[in-house]
Amino acid sequence: MPVNKKKPVTFRPFKTPRYAFDKLRICRRCSRYTALGEERCGHCGHASLTPVEKHAVSLAGRKMHTRLLLILLLTLGSVYFGQSLQQMTLCGAGGIVLAGLLLLMQRKVRQNENLYALNELLGRSIDSLREGLEINRQEAVSVLRENDVLAYEKLREISILLRGDRVARQRVALLHGFQLRKDMNLELEQLLLKDFEPLLAEYIGEIARVRPELIKDRTLRYVKTYEVQILEMDRGPAILTAVAGAAVRLKRYALLYSGMIGRYIQELPKDRFMRLSRMISASPYEAWNGLDLKVAEVREAKYRWDPDF
Repeated sequence: MPVNKKKPVTFRPFKTPRYAFDKLRICRRCSRYTALGEERCGHCGHASLTPVEKHAVSLAGRKMHTRLLLILLLTLGSVYFGQSLQQMTLCGAGGIVLAGLLLLMQRKVRQNENLYALNELLGRSIDSLREGLEINRQEAVSVLRENDVLAYEKLREISILLRGDRVARQRVALLHGFQLRKDMNLELEQLLLKDFEPLLAEYIGEIARVRPELIKDRTLRYVKTYEVQILEMDRGPAILTAVAGAAVRLKRYALLYSGMIGRYIQELPKDRFMRLSRMISASPYEAWNGLDLKVAEVREAKYRWDPDF
């Protein structure tokens, strides 16, 4: 798609959560899961959605209260059935001490209890969780024609939990229609697929141009794996040149992918070539695998009289 036909867009601010389940909520009425920021449950319609971690804390608290209540009931029973005042007093005192020790222990292990409750909740609800996320995905796709930006934002939320090529392909297809800018909250490694996808290759080329710092190991391995297929694309050489230019940001990438960089060194922008040249000059004894010789040839042919060199 030509650049001038792409749509300028603005995405809502998005911050990747520390833990994937931070985005997950559960309906207290029907137990449906969702990763979207809806106000009401899409299944039962009630405003009863709560973060799954908060729900797990509540479940853990109920279990603790149940244990404490059981001890208190046993204490009252032993007092009630005591055969003497001394026996009733001892039973009552013993029950109070036991309840106090249990309360103290529960406070110390409360965090572990919360984590155990969360693991147990998600473990027994794995099928419901998958179903809820699939419903979320279908909701995102359903608004695609009316609002492709909203569809992308929904898929971005879901992708924190719903991994796999299916969601990644849909996100890449949507991104293909947007104008990318440096100030946008963009992702790359989360969108990499297992097989070759031309739209993803074009997206990688755009990222290399506007946000080269996002080009990292996984992306470079993907490009290297499918280099032949990318070359066969209309803009394939330009994509590979842009990726090679992004790779020279770090010495480690330049060493690991020296062969691929060397194949596109003739077309590197001057600033990228200059950076690579200085990098090699600063570390002449590294294993550049012939990249240093290619840099010397290009420097002699193209920049022989350039004062910057």
